[in-house]
Amino acid sequence: MTALPTAVIPALIRMILIIEDKGVGNIEATYYIAIFSIYFASFFIKGIAGFGDPLVLNPLLSMFLENRQISPANLLISVPINAYMAWNNRKFFSVKRIIPIAVFLMIGIIPGTLLLKYATSWILKISLGFVVVLIGIEMLVGKKDSETKNNKVVMAFVCFCSGVTAGLYGINLFFIAYIEKISKNRNEFRGNLCFVFLIDNIFRTITYFTSGIMSRDIFFLALLAVPGVAAGLFSGAKIDQKLREETVRRIIITIFMIGGASIMIKTLWQLLSPSIG
Repeated sequence: MTALPTAVIPALIRMILIIEDKGVGNIEATYYIAIFSIYFASFFIKGIAGFGDPLVLNPLLSMFLENRQISPANLLISVPINAYMAWNNRKFFSVKRIIPIAVFLMIGIIPGTLLLKYATSWILKISLGFVVVLIGIEMLVGKKDSETKNNKVVMAFVCFCSGVTAGLYGINLFFIAYIEKISKNRNEFRGNLCFVFLIDNIFRTITYFTSGIMSRDIFFLALLAVPGVAAGLFSGAKIDQKLREETVRRIIITIFMIGGASIMIKTLWQLLSPSIG
């Protein structure tokens, strides 16, 4: 991935400082630092591997923001980024394989989006942590499987469930594991992944707008995230050139599982604290 010009980062930071000085939004200065750090870490991972940012982003931001704000804001950022990465990886994907995957993903996004709008916050947080841990375990112990690759029923079920999690969390959990399992190499994995991400992003953007989920606060959060996103992608792309594929894979899986476990523990603690006290 081509590195972002270093001049972009300080310019975006100055823009955010101007916004803060004018008092737009209700977020305190300490949250600016937290949001920058979280988006930097999340997109640092994406800069290395081409995916994984929501698996870091969502558990950490959900400590102080609602998931119905996090997923749509991340979507606004992901559309242009995934479009760019998909174009760069256009030589390494199969249209024949992508179309059915994308169709079942979009079918699953609809109920996932409805759950995002009406489900309670603590249910979303615990579910998020649980599925993150599960996907980490599956990717850690799973092996390449030619039978899975040729099983259309498994493909349909996995991609539908992935669509539901995409609508809920902005994370294509099961889809990522499925593509990793059936791909022959890193180039094929990234190529198929980025193109399906782009299709998913476009469809989910339309769904979020028509469902009335998008709001002024969500657009502000997306704008606030830009400096961290730019710095993270730039740094991750640089590090990616020096790391072996297996090293990158293990780093990402570790972050998946730690992030999922931490959000489940924190949410359960918050639920039990009133009764304990």
